Amino acid sequence: MVRSFSYLLLITYLLLILSCKPVYVSKRVDSENISVKKDTLVLDSQLVQLYLPYKEILEKDMHRVISYAEVELVKNKPESGLTNILADLLLEEGEKYANEQNLNIKPEVSYFNYGGIRTFLPQGEIRVGKIFELMPFENEMVFIQLSGNQLQQFFDYVASKGGDSVGGAKFVISSGKAKKVFVGGKKLNTDKMYWLVTNDYSANGGDNLKVFTERQELIGSSKKIRDVIISNFEERHKNELVLTEKLDGRITSE
Repeated sequence: MVRSFSYLLLITYLLLILSCKPVYVSKRVDSENISVKKDTLVLDSQLVQLYLPYKEILEKDMHRVISYAEVELVKNKPESGLTNILADLLLEEGEKYANEQNLNIKPEVSYFNYGGIRTFLPQGEIRVGKIFELMPFENEMVFIQLSGNQLQQFFDYVASKGGDSVGGAKFVISSGKAKKVFVGGKKLNTDKMYWLVTNDYSANGGDNLKVFTERQELIGSSKKIRDVIISNFEERHKNELVLTEKLDGRITSE
């Protein structure tokens, strides 16, 4: 009974304290306009004036025509016109770069990861802006050296995915593995060393490509894949070569 009475006194005391707290009521609301200083406006205007010429140059460049496609090119598996064009382009440009830089290597296989191809190429004119949509990443072209056995593991990886963007090789997908593998028209030699050109994302194990991280050697180029594509397309356009859908059976399924 004493304990209950003590609790009652405590509760009553707390209620009294709380009821004595002052209550604030808003009587007036003041507002004020904050003016922007003229020197700030001048600075903003100066920045805009500096930016506008570059903006116009960029917009003009994005609309520049660099190629022409006979048909719409979309990615597909096990192979497609788009994946084949990009893989062959990378192999061609990789070999050209290696020769220019006297690297004393010859890439025989190329790999352009399927997930990195973000859109299609429309029929008709291809503009620079479309290549930025196709390849929005800042990936670099790199070269990696793999043993023939490691290259077989890579082809098995591609086979397990149902195909991909591969250049310089030909094989058959059978039960999720790469069979009848040929590189440069010759049967894959598991005892030989091969050079492969790809992007730094894949070379560093992107998309679970662990075999690439076990490479024998890596050589960078400091060249962005997107710039490589633009340069290659420009050269084709200069020589009046159009993009066509080329399916050559490089990857087939049993």
